[in-house]
Formats: sequence, structure tokens, C-alpha cells
Amino acid sequence: MVNTDRLNGIRAFVQAAQAGGFSQAAEQLGLSRSTVGKAVARLEARLQVKLFQRTTRSLSLTSEGEQFYQDCLQILASLDAAENRLMAHASEPTGQLRVAAPPLLGEKWVMPVLLPLTRRWQGLSLDVRLSTKRIDLAAEGVDLAIRIGAPGHHADLTARLIGQQPLLLCAAPSLITTVNPLDKPDGLIDFPHLTLLENGRSQPWLLKNAEEMVYWQPDDRLRFSSMSAVYAATLEGYGIAQLPRWLVNEDIQSRKLIEILPQTRSNSLPIYAVWLKTAAMPLRLRCAIDALKQAFAQQPL
Repeated sequence: MVNTDRLNGIRAFVQAAQAGGFSQAAEQLGLSRSTVGKAVARLEARLQVKLFQRTTRSLSLTSEGEQFYQDCLQILASLDAAENRLMAHASEPTGQLRVAAPPLLGEKWVMPVLLPLTRRWQGLSLDVRLSTKRIDLAAEGVDLAIRIGAPGHHADLTARLIGQQPLLLCAAPSLITTVNPLDKPDGLIDFPHLTLLENGRSQPWLLKNAEEMVYWQPDDRLRFSSMSAVYAATLEGYGIAQLPRWLVNEDIQSRKLIEILPQTRSNSLPIYAVWLKTAAMPLRLRCAIDALKQAFAQQPL
């Protein structure tokens, strides 16, 4: 029979394995580090096996610990599934939803979709973390990450495509009217360019040329380390930039920006929802993903 202490030991062990340390696991579980450490020690003593290799700087699973970790994931997933079956009658999602997203995408699109859910369901709380870094969901205790581009491959993660958006060449109307009309890609060289820095280099623009996609290298006189800076400079008329449709759509509708050379528009960028694999998805997570997918389906392509 599984008693409370054994179940707590399993949860502490799994959290420590995913977080890569007792301190991180303790913070995510709302416990002290010593409590988590003692729970794992009791588990190892009862099983008479060493689950972790410990050093002063790292914590890693032994081969026995790795096998036990996989078994424990199935056990906890079965418990989650049982709880969700019992809670299936509930009409409202509850609990805290921890979400990570890139800053601009999070501010312009993710938060306006998720914040109204907290008004609709008072038992739902939201923890949004906006960062350009691709975080480790297990280590950071994040339930849902929104990622632009390929989500990456990881055995513990599930990814769902929730939308696609093209990259557009954009400029303020005042910039385009100051020189000769721009109707061919060759004319881009007559305008200043605003580029995004990546690893110390300006990102090339991906443009459609006839039926193939080509990389076109803009000049790097005006380059910035964040998309928000590129976006702000574009609005002020400092140059042409290649920006995603979800970011500039409202500005194009209001004529603050115009799309130039639409025939060169790039293929759509995929946007994914990513979460840790589980046998049963919590209702709050399912509702959030469905809301985001629905909202993005209404975005123009």
C-alpha cells in the first residue's frame, strides 16, 4: 500500500530529477531544501539503491535512478489522469498556469488572450514570464511555452502548432515617399535598413524570388539586439524592416506602416505551444492552448 510519505518521496524525487537540483525542486514544490533532500534520502534508504550522483555543483541520475524516474513518471501520470477524470465534471479550470513566451509576442498576442481567462474563471491564476531565452520547462516549473519557429525535439515535451505568420517588409509611409517608388527588390538598396542582431551579426532577410526563397543581406548601419527596437525604429521612419505579421498587422490597417514588395513575402513562421508530456492534460492548460489557437486562427495570413 502506498502511504503519504512514499508518495511525497516519489514527487520530491521526480521534481529534483527534472529541476536538476534539490533547491530548485524545493522552490517549485513550496518546500524547504532539507525537506526535499530528506524525502529523497528516505526513498533511497527504503529502496536500498542510490538514485542520484551528487557533487558540490551537480545532481544527476544513476542508471537505477533513470529507470526509476521513468517508472515514477508513469505512476504520477496515472494519478493525474485519475484526478482529471474526477474533475472532468468541473465547469471551470482552476490553479496556477505558468506561461513563458518571447517578449513582444507575449505582450502583443499571448497576454491579451490569456488575461481575459482569469476574469472568466476566478479560480485560475496566471504567471507569465517574458524572455528571449528558450527556457527549460521542467527546471523553471513552467506549464506552457510559446515558441516561434521549430520547437526542438525533447523526449519529455509535447508541441502543438497553434498558428503560422509570414514575415513582411515594412516601412513608415513617410520613408517610402521620400525617394523613387519601390517596385522591385533591387530598389531596396536605395533605402536604409533596420536589422536584428543575432550572435553579433545582422540577420539576413528571407525573401521570395520567383518561386524560390532567397536570403538577402541588408546593410547593417542600423542594427538592434531586440525586435522591439527594430519595430520602434520602423514606426519612426528610420528604415525598412522585415517583421512578423502578428506584430505589424494593426499598424498596417491604421496606415502607420505599409507593406512593401508584397510579392517577396516569406513563407509563414510556425508558432508552437510546448508543454511537458503527461497522460492527462490539466483543464487550465487545455483551455489556454485552445484559446491561443482560436485567437491565432483569426489573424490574417
